[in-house]
Amino acid sequence: MHQKITIHGTAFVTSLFRAGDVELSKDRFAHLWATPTVEDHASGYCTAVSAYEPYAHCLRSRYFHDKMVQLIEEESVEVLINFGCGFSMYPYILDKDILYIEVDQEDVITYKKDQLEYWQKQGLLLPKNIHYLAANFNQTDFTPLLEVIQKLKGNKKSLILLEGVLFFLAKQDTYRLFDLFRTLQKKGDYVGSVSFTPNLEKATVFAKLISFVESNLEKNYQFQYQTVANEFYENLDGYELIDHQDTFSLSKQYRPAKVLPASEILNEHMYLLKKNVDNY
Repeated sequence: MHQKITIHGTAFVTSLFRAGDVELSKDRFAHLWATPTVEDHASGYCTAVSAYEPYAHCLRSRYFHDKMVQLIEEESVEVLINFGCGFSMYPYILDKDILYIEVDQEDVITYKKDQLEYWQKQGLLLPKNIHYLAANFNQTDFTPLLEVIQKLKGNKKSLILLEGVLFFLAKQDTYRLFDLFRTLQKKGDYVGSVSFTPNLEKATVFAKLISFVESNLEKNYQFQYQTVANEFYENLDGYELIDHQDTFSLSKQYRPAKVLPASEILNEHMYLLKKNVDNY
């Protein structure tokens, strides 16, 4: 019997997926997180759910990489605040030196901080301006987290990134997070978010994902398996939806010759929002 995966263990698997096609994902450091155990979990995931998941995760990484490069070059973003940062390596694959604020569960943040500092000492990574913050996204009061981020961020132009998080949260947690974002950000700031749409719930591949999660992930609270309608982003108070892509549209953009069987794709949707009011 395979060892159960913690919810945070999925971050290792996602890193391994990104490492599988660096030309596409642009994450040339993702391989650092690979271990035989992670490779075993990733193989089991692909077999049980979809063999196209590594490709889909590389597309997602590439989309946000390219958007961040563009916004940083335009001097529209001076700080990246990554909620549910997992083991993503954006501070190291983005060439420009900006401020990075990494936010995740305490065990992820502690492990990631120690590993990155170790790899820097080994000369594998260059030092970056990174601040690590522990947070529970199910908490009802974000005031302490808000105060710390506000102090670090100051008046800098920000992009908040929310990848691979909403699936596990309840709707009330999502509303609280976006209330936090509205308070943190000023007019002209950005949010990048990832979620599934409700129509995917009818797909066999989605049922396979739920079955895999139920069978293989340890549970310390009830997962919500949340899907989010496009209308949530289209009508989000204080924000304008300026770009919306999904796995299929990104595949056409980056690998136009590749054929994707719709029934085997866990179609993720990527949204880029821009705050259009100063105060909320």
